[in-house]
Amino acid sequence: MSQSATLVKTLRCNLMITNKARKGIQEWSTDEHAFFNIQSSFEVHIEKRPVNNHGNTSLSIYFDNVANNKLAEKMDNRVVVMECILQKDGLLATGLYVRGPKVPVRTNRRLPVNLTFVTAKNNGAGMPLALHTKIQELPVAEERSEYVKKRISSWEGYLKIQERNADIADITSPYSKLIFNADFSRMSLQGCTMNANEWKNLRGLSVTLKGFQNDVGDILKSDRAKQTIEIEIKPKYRELARKNQWNPKSKEAVFSNFASLSQIRRLRKGFEDLQNGLAANPNLEKILFEDRPTIRVNAKRKELEFHNQLNEFQQEAVIGAMSAEDLYVIQGPPGTGKTTVISEICQQNAKAGLRTLVASQSNLAVDNALSRLLSNKEIRILRFGRTESIEEEGKRFIEENVGQYWKEQTLSALQKELDEHSLREGQLLKQIAGCKLQIEELSKEQILLKKAIEHKAEAKVEYELGIEEIKKLKKALVLLKKDHEELESRLYEVRVKSEALAHEVNTMEQFLVSNPTKQELVTEIDSLMVEIKGIQNHLVYKDTIASLQQTETNVETYREKYQTVLTKLNHLETLKTDIDSIKKIDQLKSTMKEYGIELSSQLQQQMAELDELIDKIKAFNDWQDLNSRLHAAIDYVEKLLLKYKFPVENVKNNMGRSGILFDTEYTVKEIHQFMNRMKHIMTGDDELTTEKLAILLEGLYVREKFVIKQKSMIQLVKNSSITKFQTIKSQVLSDSNREFISLQHLQTDIANKTINEKKQLEFLQKTVNELKTEIDTTNLLLIHSDLRGRKSEIEVSLAKLKKTKETVISYMEQLEMKKNHFQQLTKELEGKQAILQDNDQKIKQVNADGLEQERKLKALDEIILQNPEHAFDKVGETIKETKEEIVKLQLEKDRLPITQTVQKDWHSLLKDANDHDLDEIRKLYVRHANVIGTTCVASARKEFMENYPVFDVVIIDEVSKATPPELLLPMLKGKKVILVGDHHQLPPLVGEDTLDETLQAILEESENLEEKDELKKLLKESLFERLFKNLPKTSKTMLAIQYRMHESIMQTITPFYEEENYRLQCGLVDSDSARDHLLESRYVNRKDHLLWIDMPNQKPYFEERMKDGKSRFNQAELDTIRDVLIDLNEATAIAKKEGRMNPDERKSIGVISFYGEQVKRIDRLIQQQVNLTHLTFRTGTVDKFQGMEMDVILLSMVRNNQEKSGDIGFANDYRRLNVALSRARELLVLVGSSDMFTKRAKQKTSREMYGRLLQIVKDKNGWTNFQGARKK
Repeated sequence: MSQSATLVKTLRCNLMITNKARKGIQEWSTDEHAFFNIQSSFEVHIEKRPVNNHGNTSLSIYFDNVANNKLAEKMDNRVVVMECILQKDGLLATGLYVRGPKVPVRTNRRLPVNLTFVTAKNNGAGMPLALHTKIQELPVAEERSEYVKKRISSWEGYLKIQERNADIADITSPYSKLIFNADFSRMSLQGCTMNANEWKNLRGLSVTLKGFQNDVGDILKSDRAKQTIEIEIKPKYRELARKNQWNPKSKEAVFSNFASLSQIRRLRKGFEDLQNGLAANPNLEKILFEDRPTIRVNAKRKELEFHNQLNEFQQEAVIGAMSAEDLYVIQGPPGTGKTTVISEICQQNAKAGLRTLVASQSNLAVDNALSRLLSNKEIRILRFGRTESIEEEGKRFIEENVGQYWKEQTLSALQKELDEHSLREGQLLKQIAGCKLQIEELSKEQILLKKAIEHKAEAKVEYELGIEEIKKLKKALVLLKKDHEELESRLYEVRVKSEALAHEVNTMEQFLVSNPTKQELVTEIDSLMVEIKGIQNHLVYKDTIASLQQTETNVETYREKYQTVLTKLNHLETLKTDIDSIKKIDQLKSTMKEYGIELSSQLQQQMAELDELIDKIKAFNDWQDLNSRLHAAIDYVEKLLLKYKFPVENVKNNMGRSGILFDTEYTVKEIHQFMNRMKHIMTGDDELTTEKLAILLEGLYVREKFVIKQKSMIQLVKNSSITKFQTIKSQVLSDSNREFISLQHLQTDIANKTINEKKQLEFLQKTVNELKTEIDTTNLLLIHSDLRGRKSEIEVSLAKLKKTKETVISYMEQLEMKKNHFQQLTKELEGKQAILQDNDQKIKQVNADGLEQERKLKALDEIILQNPEHAFDKVGETIKETKEEIVKLQLEKDRLPITQTVQKDWHSLLKDANDHDLDEIRKLYVRHANVIGTTCVASARKEFMENYPVFDVVIIDEVSKATPPELLLPMLKGKKVILVGDHHQLPPLVGEDTLDETLQAILEESENLEEKDELKKLLKESLFERLFKNLPKTSKTMLAIQYRMHESIMQTITPFYEEENYRLQCGLVDSDSARDHLLESRYVNRKDHLLWIDMPNQKPYFEERMKDGKSRFNQAELDTIRDVLIDLNEATAIAKKEGRMNPDERKSIGVISFYGEQVKRIDRLIQQQVNLTHLTFRTGTVDKFQGMEMDVILLSMVRNNQEKSGDIGFANDYRRLNVALSRARELLVLVGSSDMFTKRAKQKTSREMYGRLLQIVKDKNGWTNFQGARKK
């Protein structure tokens, strides 16, 4: 719980006092000067608080009530707390008060420092810079406490589970008699009376007797039939019983769940301690709650000498654990030697003078871990816990037995010494003579080593000279190689130039020989120039003739266009004149069509609208006829109603108010249909009444009204059509005017273009007449393309001739000059080659000299690399140690009579030691115990906390089987914590279910959203898994070599560890031999190590459910297991008979299942139905078998049905399967339906998991039917 940043030396600090603080001081002293002079300096612990309203750093200074003796005496051991403000020139005390003696002073959030408080004015002490810096580095304690409180609240779910199971009411019972055992460790209550349910709930409850304030012990077992209860008595009450001070007031006992409730209180106390900064390691809260905690890593790894024989992974785990500062995590798959690693770490800690706590969730795991340490004399083991829960190998180390154990061990060692007394003097003389002989041999070796040292010194001098020579040779070689590279480069350049020049000269000469002379080329070029000029004139003439013809065509085209425009202008003029006389739209359309006048889109739209209006007008006649028919009908109905004296005027006046609904719009056809129906009613309805006629008349009136409305609308349409027609004519006239103006512009443009074309025509005719005089008219018949082709050919030939002419002239000018240059290069090339050859010879010589020097240096280096000095010193040390050993042996020889006398006396004293002597030995042993073992929860018991508040190292085994609150209790005590576990095995058990399954059940029942979120977080990932995944490689390792099981069995669990850094390996060199089960039978062959006895997926092999609906069993599997056990028993008897097994040896068999009910029936089968004398048994659920191992394991899988759900329940969890498969050493037998697990299982991951397992079994030829026959 100490701050890592401790200031060791005493510091002087200026202290200013406020009136409030002075008032607090004066309650205990006259003034501040007297108070702070009680001691010259004070051990204090400074806590940083939140910044106050003025922005100043607030502090609480706790005065240590243990270290400050004088102050503690004055304050009656109470704790003084001084509130301060941190200032640049010192501390300002703002208050001082006193708290109880048990208030925590040392926390990992406070800075321990030894301070001298200077209270005089102008004292010059100020604020030490080192202290100010350390205070600023402190965390704000309240903030850290709130952070931890918030994060640890997520662990409340674990406590809720325990509280759920601890809710049992107290049970009270009278008893008739109380009997103690011989050593008063147990007592038996007889004659107890309770109801059946109370008897069931007794196991594990605490016992309180009337007359005693606290519980006196815990119930071990009860027998309802005999009415007896056996109780483990607590040590305090054992002493009372021994001294005959056991005086209960009445014969009445109260049984309560006090132990479970106490455990929950301890767990909550762990939460509070972490929250209040009471962890021994200040980094613990970060380790527990940060996703990727920062772990302090020791840069230098420990170099260790191991006590046990360890493989590479175990060595890595031990070195990593010993090198770690805060935390180290070790994942230990089944059978990988976790206990060996824990044992080695404990021994290394003991060697380093460290105290170690070995804790686990179960007592069995603690005792297994400690069992490997028995032979080490440096280790003093102390086992803490309830005696009845501790295994036999651990009981010798409980506090009450350690004195006797140490006495027996020491007596045994002394007796061995005493037995050797008569031989000891001769042994010592022999050892002394041996030492002297060794010194003589070592002295001779020293002379040889001295010569070797001299030879090495000479070799070093010679080596240095050789190095210098090699440097010179290397320097010369560098220069020669540089010259060589430059020569080669220059030689290459000259050679390239020479070759290029020779090629050029050759090319030029060949070109001049193969081509005409300069004069011949000039003549040929002139001839081609004349020919090309003639062709050019022909081409121009032909192009001009073609242009002339095209121009004549253009003139004619423009004339025709002009005439067309003129015609359109005349038509438009006529339309403008005649449009007023046009009275109908059809006439307007035909006139425009006749004149070829196109309608605009706007005009087309308006004409379409006018056509619609005209169609409506045409429909007027239909409405007119309909109106006449309506008048006739109305007249007829009115007369008919009047005949019957019906008030017709009422029908007309009430129209629309009669309650009868009529349509608002009608077509002509609909009104005619109505009148036809009315006619039919009036002629065919014998029950026609005046009321019906009134309704029909109202219908006629409504429709008449609509027809009248239509007539008025048609008149509006007529008016609209006249307006629309006038608008169209206006639009036509407007469009015609615009078109007329546009055509006039076009007429002018065409006239201008015609004039220009006629001028071009005159020019072309003139050009043609001129060209006729210059060309040969006989060639005019040649087509245009031929002339152009000929012209192109001549131009190509002309270009080639000109280029050839230029090249000939150029080559004639260069040729002689290049020949002279070539001769010069040839001479230079010969000179450079000679120099290069000389350079090569020099390089070869330098290389040869260098190789010779390096050969000499290598020989010298071998001499220099030898370490005769170290060997000389080592021999000197050995001589010195041997001489010291001689002195020691001589002294022992001289003292031998005294030593032997003392040993005899010590043996006698120990042998006759009484209870008081043993008690003193016990006290000494307990005080100096360096390896203490207990369970996680027991580590928080009051007596343990008081005696062992802090450990140098805390090792927690089987971490995965403990909940985080349980793990927290021992972790709080460790300056360094080592976690050992395997997150691929089952989590903690709560009753018959795993923690995950219990959490899931609570989650389904809970209606509180916050609680659900909290529980989901707990289900997501275990603490161990999160740490192992997120810690750096330097802070974790996996033990990857297993020694428990045959390699074939191991292969069934390797898939569960494939994501780790190392693949699981078998550490057995020859597992066939090491794990030979030696059995041959109907079911099992000698070579078999992995079997799956396949049960059919059909009746009568199906599972059965218990009446309470929770657990299940499978009778068919029970029958098969009985047959297999009988078979194995007979096979073991045969193995003994044939000498493969010892006559008294028995094969250990574990029979396990996923279901508790199946296990109960297996127990009954073994105890009542079979007599298997050659086998020993252990049964249990898979969950409770975790941590155990047997020669042979039979796994009853139970689930077998054809239900659509395909649920396999507990067997879905891969961790449960991992545990089940990894318990066997020699032979693993699975009994169950492969179809059920590999094909019918609901979850795909489960089908794949069991499918992979089945394939491994098949690969080993271990798949059989329930009669033992092999399947393919």
